[in-house]
Amino acid sequence: MRVGLSWDLDRWSSPGEAWPALIAEIEQADQMGFDSVWITEGREGAADCSSPELFMTYAAKRTRSVQLRIAGRRVTRHDPVRIAEQVAVLDTFSRGRAGIAFASGGHQGVAPGHVHEVVDFVTSAWSYDELRYRGDHVRFPAHTPDDAPRGASAPEARGGYTPQWDWGPITPDFLAVTPKPYVPRPPVYVDISDEDTLVWAARAGFAPFVAADVPTEDALSRLIRYRECADAAGRRRSEVEAVLERRLALDGAGDETTLGGTGQDLVAAIGDIRAQTGIEQIVWRRGESAPMDLYRFASEVQPLLQA
Repeated sequence: MRVGLSWDLDRWSSPGEAWPALIAEIEQADQMGFDSVWITEGREGAADCSSPELFMTYAAKRTRSVQLRIAGRRVTRHDPVRIAEQVAVLDTFSRGRAGIAFASGGHQGVAPGHVHEVVDFVTSAWSYDELRYRGDHVRFPAHTPDDAPRGASAPEARGGYTPQWDWGPITPDFLAVTPKPYVPRPPVYVDISDEDTLVWAARAGFAPFVAADVPTEDALSRLIRYRECADAAGRRRSEVEAVLERRLALDGAGDETTLGGTGQDLVAAIGDIRAQTGIEQIVWRRGESAPMDLYRFASEVQPLLQA
């Protein structure tokens, strides 16, 4: 069982106060053996981070092994090409430690299919040397005709190789998205709070992510259903890493979105969730936790989860 960290940024009054504190805790997490850190895209709060990929690129130079994850990525504020490029840059600087989790369509006020097409385009852009893409919400290049195959497609083989910059003034029908990531395909997660997205992700082999604000009972139901749909589609369980984000109260009381109790209680609760859902990673959403809780968790709980 892998363990990650994420944060409620609304407890700080400004980025100048919040972000150095986050970097310090990310450095601690890296040193203490936590597996991942997640920064959620946001614009509502004073300390929210609207460009988590830039934040994580800075964090990449301050850490050595912790995985760097962009969470809650919205498709309405970013061109899909830019999303692919930004993650690739982060992956290159971090030498293969980047990953991205997309927000559900319901959380963004868009059709689930819009999210699906952006995820499909981004992963295709990392894989294809040159491509075009035709969908209902994504079209690349913009002049791609209506009779082009749906989804991503590559050009037919042609004699020799001519770089795009030598093609002349004609706009190519197929374009390359660069840079490519350091690894062939950085991990991609999708919020499965939408039923359509849950089924699509399970069948297509994209990893499920359930956020901290979803009640634990509902979260388990979503993850169990994802597993059933993936099994029915013939997907292998080793293809994806299912992730559950929860608030944890060490020696405190739990509630519908918080796991609470002693270290042993947390180990038992997380182990039970894992047995029911097959999750591979629990992400601790940190709010007003005492600084020592991080050290206690790393020494009392994390070793038992990873045993």
